[in-house]
Amino acid sequence: MMNTKTKFGMLIASVALAASGAVCAADAPANPYVQAAGQTLMTNFGLCVRTGYWTPALAEAQGALGQNCQCDTDIIKCEAGAERVTLSADTLFAFNKAVLKPEGIAKLTKLTSRMSGLTLDVVMINGYADRIGGAAYNQKLSQRRADAVKTFLAEHGVPAARIHAEGKGQADPVVNCPNPSAKGEIKTFKQLIECLQPNRRAVIEVKGTRNK
Repeated sequence: MMNTKTKFGMLIASVALAASGAVCAADAPANPYVQAAGQTLMTNFGLCVRTGYWTPALAEAQGALGQNCQCDTDIIKCEAGAERVTLSADTLFAFNKAVLKPEGIAKLTKLTSRMSGLTLDVVMINGYADRIGGAAYNQKLSQRRADAVKTFLAEHGVPAARIHAEGKGQADPVVNCPNPSAKGEIKTFKQLIECLQPNRRAVIEVKGTRNK
C-alpha cells in the first residue's frame, strides 16, 4: 500500500487521578453498552441497550475508539485514528498525592511508546479534582498532578515545548453525586468518595501526524 500522510487525530488518555477505593486498571474503557455475539443490543426503538455502569464519559470514549457510533449520537463522535486509554484512580497517584506510583509510570511509559513516530503538534494535559475539599486546594492539587504527568512525558522524549499542562480543579465534573443522607442512595462519606471517583482524572490530548 502506498505511504500517505494522514491526520492522526487525537490520542486521548482520560486518566483518573488520586482516588480511594479499588477500581481495576484497564488499557481501554469498559464498553457501556450490552453486547451479544459481538454486537451491540438494540431496543425496538433503535436505541442501544446501556449497561448499569453507563456514563457520558464512557459513551464519549466509545467515539474515540471508533465504536458504537450509532449509540447516543449527541455524545459519541467517532474519529478515525483516535484512541482513548482509561487508567484506574489508584494507578497514577496515592490519595491526596501528586507523585507518580510505579503502576502509573508503567502506564505512561506505554503511552509514550504509542506516540513513537508521531510528529507532534501539541500535547494538552488537563488535571481535574472532585468537589471534596476547598476549591483553591483542589485547583493546586489538579495542577500538581498535571505537572507530574508533563514532567514524566518530557523526561521520556516528548518535547517539553510541545506540552501544555493545566489544572482544572473541580471544573467539568463527569458525574454529579448528592451529599450523604439517611434516605438517599449515598449514605456515607466513603460512598460519596467512590461516587465522585470519575471526576478525579486527567485528560491527555496528543495531536500530530503519522505516516502510514
